Amino acid sequence: MVRKFYPLVVAIFCVFLLSMIFVSPARSGDAETILKLKNEIIEKQNKGKLGVQEFVLCKKVLNYSSYYALPENKIQRGSSLLLYYEPINWFTSVQQGRYEFYLTQDVKLESASGEVLFDREKLLSMQYNTGKPILDIYMTNDFNLGSLPAGKYRYLIVLHDMISGQEFRKDIDFEIVE
Repeated sequence: MVRKFYPLVVAIFCVFLLSMIFVSPARSGDAETILKLKNEIIEKQNKGKLGVQEFVLCKKVLNYSSYYALPENKIQRGSSLLLYYEPINWFTSVQQGRYEFYLTQDVKLESASGEVLFDREKLLSMQYNTGKPILDIYMTNDFNLGSLPAGKYRYLIVLHDMISGQEFRKDIDFEIVE
């Protein structure tokens, strides 16, 4: 009788042992290791060039990397331009266990002929000083197009890293349709 259950007991013991090894609760050393890895990421980001990724016109933005992109860069007359993007390689200052970054964004709207219709510096500002590093962020622009006529336009952003002095320019062409 014991022989029948022996393989089952061994199997249960092996599962228990593996769960203790791989699913054990986080140890205090794990938090230190994770923080060290995050600081290594910050060091790499601080050496990189400021930029953006996922520069997309959207119907709706939910959260970081969660949005509904427009199928085409066409916006209904009288509505708003909704832009989603993720800054990359912004500079994070690390001092006395605090993490700080500071980004601003300028905006320019031009007609297809290059006429400047709107131009504003520091329309958007994002400054954080935290006790834990922030590695991923996103920004949105919800720009009311008012009564602009149907036609082709260009929306330009200039992202400024106020700590490192870097800047990055990116534009997107779109069309207002009836």
